[in-house]
Formats: sequence, structure tokens, C-alpha cells
Amino acid sequence: MNTPPQNPKPYRAQEHWHLDKKVPLSLIVAMIVQAAMVIWTIADIKKDVEVLKAAMVQQLDRDSRQDKAASEAVSLVREDIKEVKLMLSRLIDRQARPAK
Repeated sequence: MNTPPQNPKPYRAQEHWHLDKKVPLSLIVAMIVQAAMVIWTIADIKKDVEVLKAAMVQQLDRDSRQDKAASEAVSLVREDIKEVKLMLSRLIDRQARPAK
């Protein structure tokens, strides 16, 4: 019957990594290109983050100016409403007084 081989090569002998002529040059070039693209993409992302940080500072400044302008506009509207209330109360008082 089938008997197992007597002295198989130990597995440790096959663990060593090696590069021989069986690896195509195109695979090596493709791996180098892929690594370069990854590095380029990371650099591009970092550049975009820096641009967005600068834009965020400008946006915060713009937001604070708009908030200030909006609060000033609300303040003006409140003053106008107070004036209108005062005018209405004067008109109501004139109507309520009997004519002389």
C-alpha cells in the first residue's frame, strides 16, 4: 500500500523568501507604480486638508461678520417696531379723547 515518504524536507527549509527569474519584470514594475500612486494619493489628500483648513478660517470670519450684521438688522427692526407701537398708542389716545 501507500507508505509516507521517509525523510521529507523540513518545512523550515522552504520558509526562506527568495526572488528568482520566475517573477516577471512587469509585476515588479506594476508594484512600484502602485506604491508610487499610493504615495501620490496620500500627498494629494494632505494638500486638500491644508486647503480646507485655510478655507475654514475664512469661513469662520465670514460667519462671524454675517452674524454681527444679522444681529444689527434685528436690532434695527426692534427699534422700528417700538416706534410703530408708540405711534399707534398716540393714535389710539387721540381717538379715545373726546373732540373739543
